[in-house]
Amino acid sequence: MKFFLTTIFTVITLLISHANYSQNTISPDDLDKISGKWKGTLTYLDYSTNKPFTMPANVSVERGKNEYQVQLFINYPKEPNANSKDRIIISKDGLLLNKTRVTSREILTNQEIKITTEYSGKDNRNKALIRNIYIFGQQRFIIRKEVKFNDSEDWLVRNEYSFAR
Repeated sequence: MKFFLTTIFTVITLLISHANYSQNTISPDDLDKISGKWKGTLTYLDYSTNKPFTMPANVSVERGKNEYQVQLFINYPKEPNANSKDRIIISKDGLLLNKTRVTSREILTNQEIKITTEYSGKDNRNKALIRNIYIFGQQRFIIRKEVKFNDSEDWLVRNEYSFAR
């Protein structure tokens, strides 16, 4: 009887672990949702004024070197000298996004996917916990950076790209 209960407990523990592991993994299919051209804005917190500033921003998302990455060609219509390139890269095991551990993956309404990563780093030369939130959908694409400084309990939105098509 003791062996039977131990076996049942072990199996349940493994199933729960597998379910939690699976929920926080991402795949190349997640990246497919954001391919194409998007129009939107970049809003960022200007630390010199401590106020948000919003400007137009557009992005073209194209497949990268392989199925695990996409390239972002970011265009600022009113500031063309600020145009830039970026990438979103997922690890082959689906546990990392841009070399940062995925802490959650949720399916939202309209089959959108919300992916959250967190890491310790610095923002404005201060130690902080940094959270990146990605929302991938057919009609909406968001990249948000939130910061919680070590001496604070509050999260602040450092910047957010919000795109639609």
